[in-house]
Parts: sequence; structure tokens; C-alpha cells
Amino acid sequence: MRRIDARTNIIRIVEAARRVLESGAGLVSLDQIAKEAGVGIATLYRHFPNREALARAVYSEIFTSEIIPLFDELDSTSDIRATLTLVMERVLDRITNERGLVAFAGNFAAMTNDVFERLDAPLTGALSRLQASGDIRPDILPSDISRLFTMLVISLTLPGTTDTMRSRFLSLTLDALNPATAIQLPPLQSA
Repeated sequence: MRRIDARTNIIRIVEAARRVLESGAGLVSLDQIAKEAGVGIATLYRHFPNREALARAVYSEIFTSEIIPLFDELDSTSDIRATLTLVMERVLDRITNERGLVAFAGNFAAMTNDVFERLDAPLTGALSRLQASGDIRPDILPSDISRLFTMLVISLTLPGTTDTMRSRFLSLTLDALNPATAIQLPPLQSA
């Protein structure tokens, strides 16, 4: 019974954190989140010892429930680039709406990198298809794509970034993956 209660509390805390952070109520305290979740602050700290741990749990939940499913569209399309552009625009929209989470998180860039590494598996099939068709250079790895997405999320969700800027840099990034003018990439690890 204790495990079920603990899991229930974790879910309640993460859901409460999402609600409080989405409200955009400025600086958010762990006390506010505990109160919203209907748990004591000690219970919150037992599961999430600091703000970053809770922010990571919230970001992971958003990523799992709302971002990963977007990449499923890549498996059922013949125009992967157009779908990839659309998916990435939706990802950028979703993260842009998470201003409270960005402010709450200690190191949003590191968290983004960590969660976007989970894209490697979903991107493998689409990347293979693009490479087989000659639309993406053959030396690109799924981890290269997830890192590029991380860079895009960090840079293109900054306040003041317009839709035109996002479209421009997303297109520029995807063009950089084209083999027509590419030179061989250096290896990821030095010898």
C-alpha cells in the first residue's frame, strides 16, 4: 500500500507543479506546489529533493505525453522533411508555452538536452529512410538530430523570437543536413 501511496503522491505533485507553472504566476515555490498537490512539504521533498528534480519530472512528463507522440507521425509519412518541420514547429510552440517551467528550472538547457536524447530511438527509422533516399547525409546519427533539436529549442523559444525567425532557422538547420554540399563530419570521439 505504501508504494501505491508514494506513486500517487508523485503523480499528484507533478500534476500540481504543471498546473502552477502553467498559470504563469511568477516565482513559484515548492510550498505552493505542495499545497496545490494536497501534500505536505516533507512529502514533496521526500520525492523531489530540490527544484531541479521536480522541474525534470515535469519536463519529462510533458516530453513523454506531448512531444514523443508527435514524432510518431514520421513513421507514416512520405514527406519526412515537411512532417519533421511541422513536428518541430509544434515542439517549439509547446516549449514556448512553458515559460513557468523554464523560469522554475535551474538549468533548462541541460534538462532539454537530457530529455531530447530520448528522441534517438524514435528518429532512427525516419533518419534511415531519409539517408536511403539521399535527402540527408549518410554520416548523420540520430544523436546529431536530437542535439540539433536541443539547440533549436534553447535558441528558438527565447522571448522575442518570431514565427518568421523560427521558420528561417528551422529550414536552415534542415538544409544543413542535406548531402549536396556537405563535407565529411569529424568523428564524435577523438582518437
